[in-house]
Amino acid sequence: MSIKVQIFDLLVLVSLSMASGNMIRCLDSERRALLELKNELVDEYGRLLSWGTGENMRECCEWRGVQCHNRTNHVVRLSLRGPSESDGNAPLQGTISPSLLDLKHLTYLDISLNDFESSAIPEFISALNQLSYLNLSNANFGETVPQSFGNLSKLVYLDLGYNFLFAESLDWVIRLGLLEYIDLSRVFLINETTNWLQAISGLTSIKELHWRYADLQDVLPSALPTVNASTPLAILDLSRNHLSFSTLNWFLHFNSSLTFVDFSVNNITGPISSAFKSLRSLEHLDLSRNAFDGGIPKFLGNMSSLLYLNLQHTKLTAQLSQLMMNLSGPLEKNLQYLDLSYNNISGSLIDFSRFSSLTRLALRSNKLNGFIEKGYLSIPLLIALDLSSNNITGAIPDLTTSPYLEVLFLNKNMFNGPLTESIGRLSKLKVLYLGSNQLEGVVTEVHLFNLSRLQLLELSSNSRFTLNCSPDWIPTFQLVAASLSRCNIGPQFPEWLRFQTKLVFLDISFNQITDNIPTWLGNLASKLVYLNVSNNQIHGIFPNITFSTAIINWDSYALVPDNGEGSVLDLSTNRIIGPVFFLCLTSTWRLLDLSDNLFFGQLPECFANYSSLQFLNLANNNFSGQIPQSFGSLSSLSWLNLRNNTFSGRIPSSMRNCYSLEVIDLGNNRLTGEIPAWIGTQFSISLLVLSLGSNEFYGVIPSSICSLEKIQVLALSSNNISGAIPNCIHFLKAMAKKPTPFTLLYSSDTARKNPDDDAFSAYRGLLDGVYFMWKGQERKFVNGLTLVSLIDLSNNNLGGSIPSEITELTGLIGLNLARNNLTGSIPQHIGRMSFLDILDLSGNHLSGGIPPSIWNLSVLGFLNLSYNNLSGIIPPNSHFPVSSYIGNSLLCGRPILNKSCPGDHEPHRDPNFIDDGKGSPSSEHEDDSFISRGFYLSMGLGFIIGFCGVIGTIIANKSIMFTN
Repeated sequence: MSIKVQIFDLLVLVSLSMASGNMIRCLDSERRALLELKNELVDEYGRLLSWGTGENMRECCEWRGVQCHNRTNHVVRLSLRGPSESDGNAPLQGTISPSLLDLKHLTYLDISLNDFESSAIPEFISALNQLSYLNLSNANFGETVPQSFGNLSKLVYLDLGYNFLFAESLDWVIRLGLLEYIDLSRVFLINETTNWLQAISGLTSIKELHWRYADLQDVLPSALPTVNASTPLAILDLSRNHLSFSTLNWFLHFNSSLTFVDFSVNNITGPISSAFKSLRSLEHLDLSRNAFDGGIPKFLGNMSSLLYLNLQHTKLTAQLSQLMMNLSGPLEKNLQYLDLSYNNISGSLIDFSRFSSLTRLALRSNKLNGFIEKGYLSIPLLIALDLSSNNITGAIPDLTTSPYLEVLFLNKNMFNGPLTESIGRLSKLKVLYLGSNQLEGVVTEVHLFNLSRLQLLELSSNSRFTLNCSPDWIPTFQLVAASLSRCNIGPQFPEWLRFQTKLVFLDISFNQITDNIPTWLGNLASKLVYLNVSNNQIHGIFPNITFSTAIINWDSYALVPDNGEGSVLDLSTNRIIGPVFFLCLTSTWRLLDLSDNLFFGQLPECFANYSSLQFLNLANNNFSGQIPQSFGSLSSLSWLNLRNNTFSGRIPSSMRNCYSLEVIDLGNNRLTGEIPAWIGTQFSISLLVLSLGSNEFYGVIPSSICSLEKIQVLALSSNNISGAIPNCIHFLKAMAKKPTPFTLLYSSDTARKNPDDDAFSAYRGLLDGVYFMWKGQERKFVNGLTLVSLIDLSNNNLGGSIPSEITELTGLIGLNLARNNLTGSIPQHIGRMSFLDILDLSGNHLSGGIPPSIWNLSVLGFLNLSYNNLSGIIPPNSHFPVSSYIGNSLLCGRPILNKSCPGDHEPHRDPNFIDDGKGSPSSEHEDDSFISRGFYLSMGLGFIIGFCGVIGTIIANKSIMFTN
């Protein structure tokens, strides 16, 4: 800035101050620069309202986020940091104006936590050469980091983390000689061979380095730079990369000043490095999600400064007592945080009372067993204890020796006996998880009376356990989440829930509640994101209530987050009646399950608002009318089940836009029209199940169905479909593969997660079963984990011959073509279908002999060839009953049929044979051995779809699990 401009600014200030009676410090040129900056930004929340041109707003040194120098009055600090997620305010958007360059004395710039919509970082920022602090993190910047940032030679603090940036090289970093703090998290190197360690080693003043989520690769040992032991590096976080111990060891020899090391989620293998011995000041060590052998080294027990040790998911395999023996020593008295979760640690719990400074202890998901001896958990400073997902038995221990306990996870064990009333004396408790144990007895308000801070309560799945609180009880706590499934709460709704006005998550499924829907439920719904009252006998009309539209970060409740966003409502298997207009009051649905109720009427045309809806189950109700055209807006829909209602009309053509569909079950309705050809073209790489049986569809099977390369269940039975079976049927590629455990196509993060990681698991859904026609009736098969291949075209008007190409579907488990007008012969190579368990070709006009290869089907459990025109001999070793062959007058063979073949001796009449005058056994004695225990065992593994959505996993009881 020239001297003339400074004098002019000073004169303006003096004149303004004389006019107003107040001294205005703000320089006019810098005020204009700030206003130009504001004009280029989009400020929806009005965070910059104090930035104005009015007479009383001219003092820019008082504007929000602006700070001026006490003597020169130049703007030296600009903080436009955006809101955190919990604030609920809108971030700044738009562009950053070059007018920023007029703030030539700026030393501090923070525009983090905003949204610049993947735009590039403005290169002109590198001209602000007085900057010592620059924070651009979490601002949704994209493209490459400007190489000119190396000109910011006075930088002490640089944070570019958690954008989506790339770096062509790191030459610019080496020029930042004063840098003490750098965060490059999610800054990816374009050239993987870049020697990034060389650049880091050149930062001689660096004290804190964060570079997470960046796909960093190891530097070749020959390219490792010389270690500079004088560098004051204290905090090192290189987690979630692809680094091995060679890189870690380089840093461990970097200097002895390290106090914080996070190398979690990398590719470290082998024993834990002995180089840690030299780190006398180390306080925090996180090596989780790597793979170690050799257990815990003994030298860790001698590290008296260590306060935090995280070795979860490191494949530790040993007795707990053996592992902990190596942590004996000075460490015992100082260690505050210990996490050994998700390993293969066995044995019973040891005496942890000697770790007298522990505040957090986690041993989740191991193989611990036995009782907890008295005093073993007498840890006075303990705040969080997690022993979930083990096999620990005995009574719940008395934990009153840990009066500061806030978080307690004991779920998924084998704890038994009654719940001790001492649990109620843990007055600071916020999280209590006791579900999925073998607890018994009655829990009343006495157990919960003093828990005034309780936020999360999980008591589900203790079959001999009853939660029975007085209807007059008003709890002292306000729960955020209550998971009370299978707690024998019924027959009344628990009245104390009406006072829980902060509930976000409520599960009271499987509780034998026979009550009417209470009117106060509507008062809870304004906060609810998740409601499950399924599998009770609740009756009445569901109220017109609106669910919360909030996006819940479960991690803020000390839980593993569930990435699924949107509201969940499960009312299934009750006696709820009425229309469903309440659906239109919430637009954030992720899962809706209203199945097995008494809902009626037409569906409202408000589905266009449900862009997040992934699962929709309306089966087994009394819905009528046409399927809404607005279904076409359900772009995220993965599972659609409308079975067993009275829907009529055609499948709306708008549904071709539901690109994510994997399961379509419209069976048992009154739908009509031709099967849309677009089903085969639009869903060729997604659809797993297509069930349209028991409707009024007509016309031919479109050849486009053959494009469904992932389809494994094709059920079109009991319609008026005519024409021939398409010869291209062998293009159904998934049916030609060996049956394997079910793998969901849907690739959401939630669906990929390990079920054990779900501390607060969202509902993922389960397809109720596959329906297969047997003797003219639908049979439902449940409780299995394999998605099998099944074709059911029975009870139609199909003609022509069975295409020989069908025998190429060698992974097929069930084939039902019964009760059609098929002619010709049974394909000769049917024996290739080696996994075939059910074959029903009855009630057609098939002729010729039974192919000999059919007897090679070793797993064939049911065969029905009855009522055709087949001829020839039935082998005497056939294990199928007479009902499999009746109605074929030219078939012969003993002992199955009482009819000799040419050359046989005179037949011996079966004493159990009853002549009904028609030359066939009485239908009264038709063999029904197909439906047998053995059948269900095989079909339980065979004819089920374990179906999960987002949020990854199979939930067999279709309840919303609130477990950990």
